[in-house]
Amino acid sequence: MKQNIKTLQLHHLEKKHRLKNDLLIGPVAELFTRFDLKKHWRNRFYGIFMFKEASGSVVIDNQLYELGENRMLFLNYNQVYYFNPSSEPEGYAILFTKSFYNYIYTGNKLIRSDTALADLPPITEMNASFKKEFHESLQNIKKEYSGNRLYGKEIICMQLKIFILQFIRASAGQNELPAPADHKKETVEKFSELVNLFYKEFKTTAPYAEKLNLTPNYLNTLVKDQLAMSAGNYIRNRVILEAERLLLHTTLSVTEISYELGFTDNSHFGKYFKSANAMSPNQYRALKKP
Repeated sequence: MKQNIKTLQLHHLEKKHRLKNDLLIGPVAELFTRFDLKKHWRNRFYGIFMFKEASGSVVIDNQLYELGENRMLFLNYNQVYYFNPSSEPEGYAILFTKSFYNYIYTGNKLIRSDTALADLPPITEMNASFKKEFHESLQNIKKEYSGNRLYGKEIICMQLKIFILQFIRASAGQNELPAPADHKKETVEKFSELVNLFYKEFKTTAPYAEKLNLTPNYLNTLVKDQLAMSAGNYIRNRVILEAERLLLHTTLSVTEISYELGFTDNSHFGKYFKSANAMSPNQYRALKKP
């Protein structure tokens, strides 16, 4: 029987905090009381659960994983999941959106949301060393999250990036040997770097293919194989990510944002944005902005 999959967004779980559309931090047990665990959910945010004590299981994209002591659970965007806890868990959860993670954009390809979080496994064991690191990082994030101090949002964003890098290190292993070079993967990484440099200027595949000395069709095939989306959609996602960031975190008008992103007129930007979000930029800002 086909399951009814419901979409979960951060504002469904948190109504009052100033970052309710961007970030939620709290005890796992408390979070579990805010939605029906047995239903099938699809998140519009990332989720990291640090279990000090837990038992039962979680099913993610039809794969069953055991919950347990000193385990970390990672939920990616758009994964379908449901929980089967057999006892009340002890631990903390950090839930955050792509827009918030990229709020401070460094340009370093290792810590972008589309690369840093792409290959994290659903379950990671915390050994004593990493458990201490995670606890310290979590305490720093919680301290800023519970207050409302100057540059608090910026500090949380940078601390979150540190936390994610620690998570990657814990899941991959510090002594893991680098994988052999993969030409196709390297080409897609170069394409990704070019998109981050030129997304305001080029919004179609052809200019990027030319810079890489490839045909647009072949570049599109490589991107689909590596990223499970077309090159055009990857470019659009980068433009939309920046548009969302500017709408939520600046006071620029929609017209100013359209020119900032390289659109020749406000109408074109409005149609482009609506094709991705099913709402106009003004509607998005009114709905999502705290």
